[in-house]
Amino acid sequence: MNGGQDGRLFPEGNLAEIFVLIDGTRVVAENGDESADMSIQEQGASAPATSSLRHFIIVTIGRRYLAFEAGFTKALLTVQELERSENPGRRGVVDRTVDLIMQLNLTDVPIRPETPVVMLADQGIQCTIRVSHIHGRVEVQPSQILPLPAQFSNVERQWYRGMILFEKSIALILNPTWVLGEHVGSDVAHDQRTPLSFMDVQDSATGERRAC
Repeated sequence: MNGGQDGRLFPEGNLAEIFVLIDGTRVVAENGDESADMSIQEQGASAPATSSLRHFIIVTIGRRYLAFEAGFTKALLTVQELERSENPGRRGVVDRTVDLIMQLNLTDVPIRPETPVVMLADQGIQCTIRVSHIHGRVEVQPSQILPLPAQFSNVERQWYRGMILFEKSIALILNPTWVLGEHVGSDVAHDQRTPLSFMDVQDSATGERRAC
């Protein structure tokens, strides 16, 4: 389900229901008797060690809210900060640029030095993803993670793990395994990390450098 989204929240006691239009398809979600309230923390702030809570980094790409699992998020930075990074990383790390804008058919993100970038990492693989805005970190109860509705097709169930209510809309939880490795294409792999330059990001957006 691609494209823009819009939504409203309908509280009735503790019941929260929301509908979102994605590609003109009306998606309805509700969180049963659980509260839709979530604790939003500043970027970089540490969360209390509560084992029952799940933590996510909420971003937007175009008008789509997306959620990255915090445990896979290595850094939140900008294109300029990424360009200036002189840390070569460790040997054996596969480094790739992931173009979710193209892969998920989302609204393009302007490429500027201040454009936010999310860096994910897991088991010797790390990737950088350009986003429109980083909203911060949220923590939710497992019961607040909603299943994908029936309108989502097989391929979209590879992209997303579920949904959470956020900002009177929904944030789709990205599957980190898919982002980091399932749809690689002709990415860039090095024995040691090569910092991504501003020109590299421009090339990625124009198709001169292929990214998954």
